[in-house]
Formats: sequence, structure tokens, C-alpha cells
Amino acid sequence: MTDNQNQRMDFVDLTKGVCIILVVMAHIGGAFDQLDKHSMLSCFRMPLYFFISGIFFKPYEGLSGFTVRKINKLIIPFIFFYVSAFLLKYIVWKIAPGTFHLPVSWKELLFVFHGHDLIKFNPPIWFLLALFNCNILFYLIHYLRERHLPLMFAATILTGCTGFFLGKLHIELPLYIDVAMTALPFYAAGFWIRRYNFFLFPSHRFDKTIPVFVLLALVVMYFTATTPGMRTNNYPGNIFQVYTAAFAGIFMIMLICKKIKRMSIVSYLGRYSIITLSIHGPIIHFVSPVVSHYIHNGWAEASVLLLLLTLAICVLFTPILLKIIPQLVAQKDLLKVK
Repeated sequence: MTDNQNQRMDFVDLTKGVCIILVVMAHIGGAFDQLDKHSMLSCFRMPLYFFISGIFFKPYEGLSGFTVRKINKLIIPFIFFYVSAFLLKYIVWKIAPGTFHLPVSWKELLFVFHGHDLIKFNPPIWFLLALFNCNILFYLIHYLRERHLPLMFAATILTGCTGFFLGKLHIELPLYIDVAMTALPFYAAGFWIRRYNFFLFPSHRFDKTIPVFVLLALVVMYFTATTPGMRTNNYPGNIFQVYTAAFAGIFMIMLICKKIKRMSIVSYLGRYSIITLSIHGPIIHFVSPVVSHYIHNGWAEASVLLLLLTLAICVLFTPILLKIIPQLVAQKDLLKVK
């Protein structure tokens, strides 16, 4: 890789790292909920993850080859982390039956087929299914790029709007397909940013205006932000609010990360963010009662749970899980600008 490609990778890894830390903070909740003034964090947190995923889109050798690769990258990790989280909960319940309020049933493994029900033993894992579907949707639409570019944009917007209004009508599609439809414009925007924008270049004459654009994004978010429920495809605001606030937040985080460029631990978490996404739920579930037993200050409890335990465990387990699931190894050649 060239120096420019390395710098682009560092920037994207940092952005993903910030994103996954925000996701973990949301699931820890408590004192961290106080940081989400006017929903200015929740409005872009998950859209940002879809957006960054779009940056890495590559069509490969055809639909079948693309699908096989995405099964390896997303579905196999989903199955592994889904089943292993359930088995961990089941084993703990067998050893110490009083750990959970209700008995652990094998029927819980069917939660993924129950609409958008909360997967109690690993809540964040839904994202991998939604992201898989989003990849397939965009693959089908991106074929319009060469000869029918306006139609590609129209199809992207129409798909996003359809997914959004399915949520408004409380119509759920299986395996988070409706969520993937709503998220498609974010994913597509990431794809285009990779090719036709200054964001991914290490330095640009517009970089000096970054503080102005960050401030502008904050103002837009302040007036438009709502709290979207992407897992349930439930959006309290109107479609303009949801997409405007989300894109403002996405670009704000990207601009800030472009200015910072790299933070080793955060970038490492970002490079293997799927691992942190997939294991932090069970970690919080088991560690939180222990932390709350000894620490009674809200901010101290949240900080210890996040910084000293949850993220530390994720970092420690990442090399181990990379050996078990080699598909999770980051592909550094995907940020070549074409």
C-alpha cells in the first residue's frame, strides 16, 4: 500500500473506532445517556456504521461471488457470535440457575426469526444481518452506475423511502430487510464518498474549513435530530429530519476524524469493529452487575464498564477471535480510489 492508502485506511479505521465506541456507550447507557442531548448522538450512530461499510463496497466477480464473500464476512460471524452468546448464557444458567430472572430456553435461538424482537443474549448482533442485506441491495442497484446513473440515484432514494415508510406503517420484513432498505442511502453515500470527495485524501485545501463545517453540522443536528430505532425500523421524526440529522452527524464525525487522523487503540477497535460489535453485548450483560455492586457513582460506573472492562476485553479477545474466524481480518486493499 502507498502512504496515501495507509493514511486513508487510518482515517477510516479511526472513524469506525469512534462509531463502535459510540455504539458501546449507547448499550452501557446510564450516565452516558446524559451525553445524548437532543438526540444528537443517537441520530447518526448506526447510520454512520452503514455509511462506513459502503466505503468498503467492492463488486468482486459477480453476484454469486459477492454473495459468498459477504456470507463469509457477515453471515458466518453472525452465526458464530449468535450461537456462542446463547451457549454462554445457557451454560451460566445451568451452573447458576439464579443468575437470570427466567429460565434459558433453546427457543431463544429462534429470536432472529421473530420479526425485530430484541435478541436478549446478544442484542447488537442484528446489525450483521441488516448489513448483509444492505450489501446485496446495493450490489443489485450499483449495476445502473455505468449507463443509468440518474436511475441508480432514484432507485437508492426510492428504496430508502420505502424502507422508512414501512417502519412508519409498522410493516416488518424478515431478517431486517426493511432496516437494510432504510439504511441503503447511507451505504450508497459511503460508496460515493470513497470515489468523488476530498474526505479520504490525507490533505486537501478545504481542510482548513473543517471547524466551520463541524459547527454547521452541529446546528443542523440540533434542529433536526430525533432518536431513530434502526433495529426496529422505527423513526419518531419525519423522513427529512431522520436523513438530514444522520448525514450531518456522519459528516461531522468524518471531518473530526480527518483532522485527528489516527489514535492507535481507537483505530484498532475500528479495524476489527465487527468483533467489538458482536461481543460487547454479552460482556456488558455479565460485567455490569459486578461493576454496579462495587461502584455506585453513575459516571464512574459507566466509565469503568466502558473503558477499563468492556473495550479492554474486546481488544484482548480480538487476536484470539481473528484466529478462530479468519474472515474477520481487514482487507486493506479496498480503499484504492478508482
